[in-house]
Amino acid sequence: MTDEILVIGAANLDIKGRLFGPAIASSSNSCAIKTSFGGVARNIADNLARLGAPVTLLTAVGNDFAGQNILDSADDVGVDVSRALVIEDEPTGTYLAALDQTGELILGLDDLRVLRHITPDYLRLNRDAFRECCMVALDMNLTDDATLAAIHLAREYGKPICVDPTSTPRARNLRPHLHLLDLITPNIAEAEALLGCDPIQDSDQALQAARKLVGLGVDRVVITQAERGACYATVDESGQFAALKCAIVDTTGAGDALTALVIFGMREGFGMAESLQLGLRAAALTLQSPETVAPELSLDRLYGME
Repeated sequence: MTDEILVIGAANLDIKGRLFGPAIASSSNSCAIKTSFGGVARNIADNLARLGAPVTLLTAVGNDFAGQNILDSADDVGVDVSRALVIEDEPTGTYLAALDQTGELILGLDDLRVLRHITPDYLRLNRDAFRECCMVALDMNLTDDATLAAIHLAREYGKPICVDPTSTPRARNLRPHLHLLDLITPNIAEAEALLGCDPIQDSDQALQAARKLVGLGVDRVVITQAERGACYATVDESGQFAALKCAIVDTTGAGDALTALVIFGMREGFGMAESLQLGLRAAALTLQSPETVAPELSLDRLYGME
């Protein structure tokens, strides 16, 4: 076994438009448009590699300019993409985001059809990656069959499983598997979908929701709450931390940075409180960056933040 983290899921092109003024429905809106590389799994893998963790990424891209550049950029920061699928006659996944004047997401659209090529058979062909890694991290952009296959392979080899629920509809698909998971990192809406509960109105209710998810069998739960920060719960402890105040350039990727730091903390044996506080600092660093992953991310930088 190695200390490598196996990350599975989306790697795509992000196209983000930030409005100059209030959104006008059914009309063209003036904005600044930026492209970058994204995808929840790719973002998590990129953040982990920048922290010095060895990472393998299982993903699928098209045989096009975007796909090759996504894989090249991941390789440049140290992510092993040698097992990634490059699919002929299929476009690389794309995420289209409309952001308001403050950088908050108004509407996100994704075309991730290429990920249907991450099949149970493909995952089983990479069985050795599951056997040799120290933990497995998934995003919920996978098909239901692929998600189940990945969970079963990780369990077969006794590997901790970390899951980012990714979106509200996809979070619902995770409900039957909660008792098999070691870490989940939903936002408020995703936590509501996981529990099938009434709206979570405040930080106290978020903490109660985290404890309920632990009661359903998850070892560690982190619920992110945007400007209110994040809370966590385990069987033994729970806690709440405020978000760091910062100027927001773009919200894209902030949650993925937080998830990556909590996963990194698990690998390093940090306590949940320390891991989450580092995650909130990584999220703040990402919020202040026009990039989906902050280029300056490092442990030294995070420990130096107030």
